[in-house]
Amino acid sequence: MASALAQLDDLQAKATPTQQRQLRLLHAYQQIVTGKYDAAVKEALTVHDEATEVSIKFRAALLVANGAAITRDFSLGLRYLERALELANQVPDREQRHQAYLVASVLYNQYGQFSLAQHYADRLFAQETSPRNRCFAKQLRAEALYGLGTPMGEAEIDSAINDCSTQKEAIAANLLRGYLARQWAAQDKKARAIELLEAHLSEVEATGYPRLIGEINGLLAEYRLSTGDLAGAEDHAHRALAKGGKDAYSLPLVTAHKVLYEAALRRGNLKTALDEYRQYAEADKARLDEVKAREFAFQLSRHELQQKNQAIELLSRQNDVLTLQQEIAKKSALNNRLITLMLLLVLSVGAYWAYKIKRVQMMFRRQAQVDSLTGISNRGHFREQAEAQLARCATSGREAALVLLDLDNFKRINDRYGHATGDWVLKQVAAACQASCREGDLFGRLGGEEFAILTCGGDLHAAERIAQQCRENLAAIDTSSIDYAPAITASFGCATTRLTGHAFENLFMHADRAMYRAKSEGRDRVCTHDDNRPIPLRPHVIA
Repeated sequence: MASALAQLDDLQAKATPTQQRQLRLLHAYQQIVTGKYDAAVKEALTVHDEATEVSIKFRAALLVANGAAITRDFSLGLRYLERALELANQVPDREQRHQAYLVASVLYNQYGQFSLAQHYADRLFAQETSPRNRCFAKQLRAEALYGLGTPMGEAEIDSAINDCSTQKEAIAANLLRGYLARQWAAQDKKARAIELLEAHLSEVEATGYPRLIGEINGLLAEYRLSTGDLAGAEDHAHRALAKGGKDAYSLPLVTAHKVLYEAALRRGNLKTALDEYRQYAEADKARLDEVKAREFAFQLSRHELQQKNQAIELLSRQNDVLTLQQEIAKKSALNNRLITLMLLLVLSVGAYWAYKIKRVQMMFRRQAQVDSLTGISNRGHFREQAEAQLARCATSGREAALVLLDLDNFKRINDRYGHATGDWVLKQVAAACQASCREGDLFGRLGGEEFAILTCGGDLHAAERIAQQCRENLAAIDTSSIDYAPAITASFGCATTRLTGHAFENLFMHADRAMYRAKSEGRDRVCTHDDNRPIPLRPHVIA
């Protein structure tokens, strides 16, 4: 492809504007193939805005939708998917229209909008299309129906598998086998499900497709564990981790760590079980965050579309009013006053809906940034703000410090007094630590009982002072209302950019290790990162 594009580039000077835009779009496709997703999306957006040809604008919008889904810019992807679908009926090439329906079904399945995914798969079925497209449409329809809780019948899945096998589409065929295995497992036919998946495992791994490899090995690990085959379950779980992709939010990653945790627990290997449980919890949290982000993007896209339609409707009404004014201008003053009242009414309706939509947008934005229990920044928003503030500190040459704290024996509070009491403690801790922060400090909850404070312009001693103040404030929390005698304590870890640099990952890692050392040395203390002192490693990274 690269050599062909190079030859076309040599002829670019003689090309028409339309041909030049087609060539730029081909370069954007090449960037997608080579993994340069951001550059591809940027170029496709430019081509889309400049193009006057429906076909080019349509293909550019589809490319943006695909690229944005890969880069996890979900709102952008949905907007341009909808633009492509609006143009689909104007595209003369039938194959391109069918490709749009497949892309729509794929992306809506990814966003969890299974009804829409089924709609576009069925829409493709209703038209004459290629056997290869029909195979993909059947696989996407099966995925959508499974997501809706009304799985496809066994005979229909078998037919779809045969169609895809005939077209030598191993990925689609084995994704369908995965849905068939899930149905058998739900009917307590796990041995049959294992036999089906094992029979085609070499074909699955030969595809090299991480999602498929991860899903099939994850299912095998889960079913082997349920039958008591611990060794087989662990083998497939490790395969899912090794070959199933590195996305922190993927379901196979969650399944694999859960299986390894339960297998280690059954073997009595508590250390491995604890390590795998931590990784399982982190992966499950990351996956849930991913699902929420996609749902939020879809809802935001719906609201933006609704706002656009209302704006068009408002403009249409305003045009009607202006026409009416011209016709009634020759009549009496009474009619003129009626026209004025009508215009005010239309403008009031438009202002009311604009206000309502803005409130909804603000509500969704806050839900995406704030921890619902404590009211402080959640993990994703804290990291985003921290990286921006560290970048500013690096530019201005200022030092910054990070304080991490993890409540001591918090699980004991939950187990003994219940989760309602645990939630009360987390709220009190958040309030106590926020009182210790200086103006301009960032404070957030990273998840569970772990919190973080980033202070810019302060050195390691400033971080220690903040940590000690937090420690004192925690000890001062009145727990008499929950009948909890011991003081609330936490283990603190401090690190500074003077030793780690301004990269967030490095600063977090060293603060985390210092906090882990505080745990290992007896809890309820403050430890700092020191390059001259070895610090035990903690099996934990921030996602």
